[in-house]
Amino acid sequence: MKTAIFKQEWKESWRNKRLIWVPVALMLLAAMQPLTLYFLPDILAAGGNLPEGAVIEIPPPSPAEVLLSAGEQLRQIGLLVVLLSAMHTFSQERSLGTLAWLKSLHIPATRIVVSKWAHYALLSSVSILLAQGTAAYYTFILFDKFDVTDFAVSTGLLIVHFLVQLSIFFLFAALLESGLVALVITLGGHLVLSLLIGWLEWDWLPWRLGGMSGEVLLMDVEPLFALLTGVGMIAGCLVVASKQLRFLSKSS
Repeated sequence: MKTAIFKQEWKESWRNKRLIWVPVALMLLAAMQPLTLYFLPDILAAGGNLPEGAVIEIPPPSPAEVLLSAGEQLRQIGLLVVLLSAMHTFSQERSLGTLAWLKSLHIPATRIVVSKWAHYALLSSVSILLAQGTAAYYTFILFDKFDVTDFAVSTGLLIVHFLVQLSIFFLFAALLESGLVALVITLGGHLVLSLLIGWLEWDWLPWRLGGMSGEVLLMDVEPLFALLTGVGMIAGCLVVASKQLRFLSKSS
């Protein structure tokens, strides 16, 4: 009974093919960067209308730079894909009366929130691992070998970054009527705070995790405090979301 909601989320994800299109979308985003960077001179030569005999020489990027570029795609577009897949969490069930029905069964709000969050956390984590593996494969094949330890740390930071943003979204989705509004607030807040904190050099806040996941490929960084505050942010968001979960929509 305790895992019934978690299992139901997986069944629903399989039914609407979320288990397929989310990982595939992230893998395509990750593969796009090494392939584009490798064939960029040919692409420019084919579409540049250059004089006969002209040669385009672009210094090939290092493997770390290629992986950094792939990570940026995941941090920006990939995060949007994951949050879009979760956009109707709570809002649709609230309007259909499913949340109210679960409440009538005396199922704790904490179990509802954590079960749903755990589903999307696991889905996004596996998708990122597959995407990063795809980027690493094409980088190794098309460019050169890279530091596996730095890449592993980068992938771990990227996963925690996604989990932090997912938790913030769950908080607003639990509080607000519209999942779309929760999505806009999450992404808007992430963009503003990332720029502000990067400018102020507050490396200990969780909004720096995304940037650090790329920086660790090129330089030494110290992500411990950002990881600790990130874990605290995840726990805090889930606690507040569980306590403040709205079970009914205004139209009910």
